[in-house]
Amino acid sequence: MPTALDDAWLAALREQFRGAAPDGSALPDASLLDHVARAAAAGARLAHAGELALAWTIARGDAAALLRFDREILPEADAAARKLDRAPAFADEVRQAVRVRLVVGEGAEPRILAYRGTGPLRAWVAVAALRVALNLKRAASRAPGAAADLLADVVDREPDPELRHLKTLYRAELREALAATLAALADRPRALLRLRFVDGLELAHIGRLYRVHESTASRWVSQAIADVAADARRRLALRLAIAPSSADSVARMVASQLDLSIARLLR
Repeated sequence: MPTALDDAWLAALREQFRGAAPDGSALPDASLLDHVARAAAAGARLAHAGELALAWTIARGDAAALLRFDREILPEADAAARKLDRAPAFADEVRQAVRVRLVVGEGAEPRILAYRGTGPLRAWVAVAALRVALNLKRAASRAPGAAADLLADVVDREPDPELRHLKTLYRAELREALAATLAALADRPRALLRLRFVDGLELAHIGRLYRVHESTASRWVSQAIADVAADARRRLALRLAIAPSSADSVARMVASQLDLSIARLLR
């Protein structure tokens, strides 16, 4: 049985769900009441009862709650990123990292359930986003030479002697072609590839983030990979003035360990 909540808390929670459910349905189940009651006992403020309910609903993967999180709460991540770096790419990275950290459980409860209602949810997310941004900057500063040759490890891991020779010979050109392709990607495919190959998320988790079935997420990721391979192959062939008879070798070079190349270049 959940801890009892007084009438003021119950009224605030019913108001929260009245706005989310057009049919005026009651609170969804006792676990929400229990979650809010524990927060109230730990010092949560009545003014944030609705935000506690929202955080709980987000953690459950509710599509409307996730949409509201993206629209109303997640912009705090952009503001946090701009305090350290005004580059749009950095803001994208911070926003995505915050969303993964707070919303995706990966075997445990989503971290947004740690919100306890002592202050506004937006402020709580802003603090989390600033920590993420600082950690990303620290990680970048610890590897000042990492950008010198991002594909060195890809070459070293190549088991095919012919491809290893081609990658050694054209490593700089391959890196430039892939980097240009990734930079030209639209927001969603770039985000999908980063989630899959940098953050290491399973397709089911990616589907949850985008509120689609795992099969749809898989199709999106596969299409993004295919698009990267095709465009990088085109760019590399043009740069090297490769004859049509050599196109197969270029295609194999680009496709070989493409996931590892993407992971290196999107970090």
